[in-house]
Amino acid sequence: MSSFIRHVQNEQMKIYSRTRTWVMLGIVVLAVILMAVMMKYAMDLGVNHAFPFLGMSTNLTWLVFIFSVIIAGDSVASEFTWGTIKLLLIRPVTRAKILAAKYVSVFIFLITLLLVLFIASYFVGLLFFGLSGVITEQDALTNILRVYGLKWVDLLMSVTLAFMISAAFRSSSLAIGLSMLLMFTASSVVFILVNFKYTWAKYLLFANTDLSPYFMGGNPPVAGMTLGFSVTVLVVYWVLFYGIAWLLFTKRDVAG
Repeated sequence: MSSFIRHVQNEQMKIYSRTRTWVMLGIVVLAVILMAVMMKYAMDLGVNHAFPFLGMSTNLTWLVFIFSVIIAGDSVASEFTWGTIKLLLIRPVTRAKILAAKYVSVFIFLITLLLVLFIASYFVGLLFFGLSGVITEQDALTNILRVYGLKWVDLLMSVTLAFMISAAFRSSSLAIGLSMLLMFTASSVVFILVNFKYTWAKYLLFANTDLSPYFMGGNPPVAGMTLGFSVTVLVVYWVLFYGIAWLLFTKRDVAG
């Protein structure tokens, strides 16, 4: 286990040793500040408390998606691009552990981005809007954390998909580009299929990634879908994605 932890630490060092990572984190913080400035001075939304702003900041999770997908899509593929994969594989550790360490590192980065967004939104909200408004803070915080949790599920599946493509095709651009394309088109495709009464659409990944209808009110994409059904579908897709990544990374020849 200690060797695995060391590999995770090494992967974290790879991520944070690159300037682009700190630029990503800076952009998230800057986006929060710009959002607060716009809401305070350019738009009259009646926000007079930090918590409503904190809730609205969840709209910036699309930045978390983009940045985490970039890291996930580059995680495995970059080793082949830069020719460092052979140096990595000569270490006394199995390929399965190497892949797992990379995935865990990507997972940690996703959590880090969400934490940076949450913490920055809270303190920027305090700075611009304070805590003087009338609001039930405990209930508001519970709802905000619920939204972040639901967003995390959606983001995790997208990141896992990008990670799988990176491991399977060894191409950062394909992993990042395809994941982005699916993000912007999948919901529309699901909507069209549902409108044409294709009930099998409920088995598609992106028909199940948004769990908010089960917690926040609203209807699932296909009538009859339940929380248990969507969670089961997500687990199956997660196992499939990671299984494909594991199979191709551990069994395929490095030169292939």
